[in-house]
Amino acid sequence: MTLVRRLLCTLLLALPLAAAAQPTPDAEARKEALRLLEVMDMEQQLAGALEVMMEMQLKEKPELERYRGVMQAFFAKHMSFEALREPLVTIYAQEFTAEEMSAASDFYSTPLGRKFLAKMPRMMQLGGELGQRQVMENMGELVAALQAEDARLEAEAAKAAAPADADGNGKD
Repeated sequence: MTLVRRLLCTLLLALPLAAAAQPTPDAEARKEALRLLEVMDMEQQLAGALEVMMEMQLKEKPELERYRGVMQAFFAKHMSFEALREPLVTIYAQEFTAEEMSAASDFYSTPLGRKFLAKMPRMMQLGGELGQRQVMENMGELVAALQAEDARLEAEAAKAAAPADADGNGKD
């Protein structure tokens, strides 16, 4: 499954589950969550994150380049801040108190906070590249572990399918 599909599936599964698992936040928490999302420039953050993910996916699978416009239109429709605003407000309001979000908003309004936000898409890109590199550099270990697990499972299945005793009748 592609990285983009995995992300979409995760988001689509996580948003309703997160909303259903938590009580409805109060009006003050929702107000502070929306303020925080606006201060964080979440619209730009989401757009930047989607662009980074798309570029990484296209770098990994250049044959998808011809679908760039379709994917961008889909993301603009379903993964934009406009589409995700209310679920995000709910999630933030459930996870943080109004006071915590107010303090975070105050920080992100400072020059240092703005710098953190401005660098976030680049940091996500670098983190994704680091993760890919780590997996690729250690792929041999993963393949060996998967092969060992296959062998263990096959041996376990063979043992379970074998007769209970040597003459095959299962009696003592």
